[in-house]
Amino acid sequence: GSGKTTVARALAAAHGLEHIELDSLWWEAGWRHVDGPELRRRLSARLAVADRWVIDGNYVDEVAALVWPAADLLLWLDVDRRVGVRRATTRAFRRLTGRQVLWGGNRETPGNLSPRNLWRLWNRWPDYSRRIDEELRRRPLAARVVRCRTRREVDAFLAAAPEG
Repeated sequence: GSGKTTVARALAAAHGLEHIELDSLWWEAGWRHVDGPELRRRLSARLAVADRWVIDGNYVDEVAALVWPAADLLLWLDVDRRVGVRRATTRAFRRLTGRQVLWGGNRETPGNLSPRNLWRLWNRWPDYSRRIDEELRRRPLAARVVRCRTRREVDAFLAAAPEG
């Protein structure tokens, strides 16, 4: 719901970068996910053949040690919880009603929009920012870190990024 995939696609298209969506490496059929070592193995294989890339996902614990040191930019989309949860809910509803096929052949289910799941997302949302902030303090980067909190900041970042 923060816009990670949307922004990653835009950056990849504008700059001729390989777009690697971590969800596509994480999820298998039946909404089963791989473990951390397997995710890192799959990601390493993709990085081995990609000269220039943009990666999107929320797998800090699983891949930060692998990806962050190799990056020259970390774009942190730190949107307000109300905005992110609303976007995630709208996206899930659109995927559900459109029967969109997702990673591993999976589709959204009505359970993803249950009050329990939405409440869990609402409660967990602040943890995403806290976790990234902790990791940045623990693991100083050579990469430039840009933190965007609003759509306006994202748009300004994208407009200022040189082509190619």
